[in-house]
Amino acid sequence: MSTSPTGTAASGGTTAKKTPRTSGTSTARIKAEIDAGICGFRTVVLAEAESMRRVTLDIESECAQITKAAAQLPEMDMLEELRAGLGQGHVYGVLTGCVKHATCPVGSGILKAAEASAGLALPKDVTIRLTKE
Repeated sequence: MSTSPTGTAASGGTTAKKTPRTSGTSTARIKAEIDAGICGFRTVVLAEAESMRRVTLDIESECAQITKAAAQLPEMDMLEELRAGLGQGHVYGVLTGCVKHATCPVGSGILKAAEASAGLALPKDVTIRLTKE
């Protein structure tokens, strides 16, 4: 059964499964401000999606290690990142080669901004609170 450009089946009018939008105009420009914790370094990520796949990144950080990684991350494929799994994929591969602190939250912040810009998640703050009890 073939489908028309509108996603309806050509032989009957039932709705066929639509594929994700992988090209087109920007979904959103998302800014993530990341305070990494006790190191005191702040990172700002601007993610802008041209599609669900192609996300351009502008990353500025007070951390030399993140700045080094940012030079290698001008853009990314968000769908490939999601398929790669937690801690895998291109973004974490680059960060692993540049960032020495295993619990640095910047990688997660980059991916959350990119995901929201691609329209694959709603922009919502993420918080980790650490308290000594």
